[in-house]
Amino acid sequence: MESLVSSKVVCEKYSISKRTLCRWKLEGLPSVKLSYNMVRYQLKEVAKWIEANKVMAAGAGKE
Repeated sequence: MESLVSSKVVCEKYSISKRTLCRWKLEGLPSVKLSYNMVRYQLKEVAKWIEANKVMAAGAGKE
């Protein structure tokens, strides 16, 4: 099993804000809730979700 990473790591890797990560989570981004305020992510699952949903991580809105 791949290790779990924090939201900060995901935001830095994909150059997104914490707000965008929260929106993606509401849209179905896979996450693991460890406690009331601790959520972690598997980078492989995040990458799959982004590809499946055709989400542009950086430069969103540019076409």
